[in-house]
Amino acid sequence: MRSRCKPPVRRGLLAAITAALAACSAPAAAPTPVPTAAPTRTSPPAATPAPTVDAAAADAQDAFLTNVNDLTSEVETLATAPCADLAIETRANPTEVAEIHRFAATLQSIGANQPALDSDDVRSALSDLSKAMTQFDTALTACGISTS
Repeated sequence: MRSRCKPPVRRGLLAAITAALAACSAPAAAPTPVPTAAPTRTSPPAATPAPTVDAAAADAQDAFLTNVNDLTSEVETLATAPCADLAIETRANPTEVAEIHRFAATLQSIGANQPALDSDDVRSALSDLSKAMTQFDTALTACGISTS
C-alpha cells in the first residue's frame, strides 16, 4: 500500500516520533566528574603598545589611493571599450592617451618615492594600475590607435 504522506511530512512525522521516544526513555547517567588541575597564578599579559598613526600621512595615503583607483577604473573602462568607441574618444581628445600615460607614470613615481606611501595597499593599487595600463595599451594597439 502506498503512503499518502509526502516525503517532507513523513520526515517530520519520523522526527516527532523519535523525539517522543527519546523523551520517554530513562534519563542518561550523570557524567563522571573529572579532576581538574588547581588554578595557577599567571602574570598579566604584557601590554602591547598601540601603533601610532600619523593622521596627515593616513590622509595623504587615502587621497593618493583615491587618485590611483580612479585612474585605474577609467583605464579599465577604456581598455574594454569597443574599437569604434576608442577611435571616437581619441579623435575627440587627441592628447588623452598621452595624458593618461603621464599621470599613471607620475603616480607610480610618487608611490615609489614617498615614505608616507610605503604600504601594501599602495603597492597593490599601483600594481592594479600597471596591469590596467598594459591592458589599455593592448586594446589601443589592437584597434590600430597609437599608444603615445
